Amino acid sequence: MKKITKAVILCTVKAVVKLNKLALKVKNSMTTNASTFPGTAALVTTLSNDQALFATYIANAKGNTTVKNQRDEQAAIVLADLQNLLSPVNNVAKGNTAIIALSGFPNSADPTPQSIPAKIVIKRIVDGPTTLSAKIYIESLKQPRLTYTVRTTTVAGAGPNDPSWRVVLTTTSMKKLIIPNLTHLQEIYVDICAGNAHGTGLFSDPMPFSA
Repeated sequence: MKKITKAVILCTVKAVVKLNKLALKVKNSMTTNASTFPGTAALVTTLSNDQALFATYIANAKGNTTVKNQRDEQAAIVLADLQNLLSPVNNVAKGNTAIIALSGFPNSADPTPQSIPAKIVIKRIVDGPTTLSAKIYIESLKQPRLTYTVRTTTVAGAGPNDPSWRVVLTTTSMKKLIIPNLTHLQEIYVDICAGNAHGTGLFSDPMPFSA
């Protein structure tokens, strides 16, 4: 029996930037192509309102625990809004990838679509395998062929475009995120981003470390 191609979501609540981009794309596509998906106007309006609030939380979450928690809660709401739209889209599309594309959703016939990587989350930084080194643990983006760029600064509160940031490591393995040649007892701040053939994602929130 031939497998029917369906609209899918392919991201989680933890990938907030990717989730927001998908929600924005679906909102715009289904608004533009409303006649193709009758009966979805109320669901699209709900998604539109929830996505707008979600985007605001994402923009203001850095350094604010309260807003970050609101962002994470809103991510679950936006994901639920998208899930509510899958069924009506698939009922109309009936496996037609061109119709699925009009909704803004990716489809299951392309199980590993590539996009610009989401913002990385650093889980922890610990002493590395050699003296005066640091090993970085991150949450996996579950995407293949990524290149990771690690930067450091000694300036507390430095923004992502601050000139004090210095690239100290580039690697294609999340298991080799090790910064060597650190200065004893000097506090540094570390951030990291991932890139692929489609572009480079946002740098993570900085995390302090002292060797």
